[in-house]
Amino acid sequence: LKRLYPTGSTGLILLYSLAPDMMTASPTTFDEKYEGYILPEVMNLPNYGTQSGKGTLNYEAIKAGDVQLIISANTGKITESDIAEADEMQSQLEIPVVLFSGEMDDVAETYGLLGKILGREEDAQKLTEYCQEIVDTVTAVSAQIPMEERPTLYYAEGADGLATEPASSSRSVVFNKAGARNIAEVEALSGFGQAAVSMEQVLSWNPEVIIVQGGSEAYETIISDPTWASIDAVRNGRVYKMPNLPFSWADRPPSVNRFIGLHWMANLLYPELYDIDIVEVAQEYYKVMYHVDVTREQMEAVLTDAVPNN
Repeated sequence: LKRLYPTGSTGLILLYSLAPDMMTASPTTFDEKYEGYILPEVMNLPNYGTQSGKGTLNYEAIKAGDVQLIISANTGKITESDIAEADEMQSQLEIPVVLFSGEMDDVAETYGLLGKILGREEDAQKLTEYCQEIVDTVTAVSAQIPMEERPTLYYAEGADGLATEPASSSRSVVFNKAGARNIAEVEALSGFGQAAVSMEQVLSWNPEVIIVQGGSEAYETIISDPTWASIDAVRNGRVYKMPNLPFSWADRPPSVNRFIGLHWMANLLYPELYDIDIVEVAQEYYKVMYHVDVTREQMEAVLTDAVPNN
């Protein structure tokens, strides 16, 4: 196997972390903002389309590129409809399709299967152990905090921050494992998620911590708009923007990019119990998972508005 194609961003990050040299193209187009955070040879790959979001795959380009294997990674547990969709894609393309779970708890199974397919079982095992050690370290800290003593958290999504995910959503996994108490009482929506809420609801929840979706413009609104000013998180300077380069640290896509988010969230929530230099930890993570050496200055730029100012 030499020419693989991931059908979306979840599969892209999974494959990139283990075998970037086997990617014949990318479902994501990388512009200059990614320079230094993504391998140059991956940045310059052609794009054959995506299943992520509302995108579409370019079957003609995939066939013309002589792709040998399609990597399709789900955002959560694999369902019967996911299998049927993968079967249909395989039938139309006449190229084998392998479907992976995107669940954080399935990382050992996911890397194990991918490593076996690619003949890189040893590398896959190292990545599995690296990710699992992060989970074990962070959850050992969060387990010390009774649920009723955990800080309440609101995940602000959308352009105005008035969309969110409940604790039961797969998009809240990092917050849950790191020891936050997601306070949003909304339905967990499939697909894009982002249940709409009112300003009155957010005011009534009065979260102690607000995490703003990576890439959202809502951060400036939340910290400066008078309608948000009475919320504890805003009054106490505990509004943080999720880092988003080269991929989000805790969500969208929900892939192996999220493990660094556990370090970040645990350090934000419990700095006395989880006293780390998040810049140094992230630099190591980027080297292991993304195969790039990021300077301290570059990482501090990624963490703009994502950590306390003091």
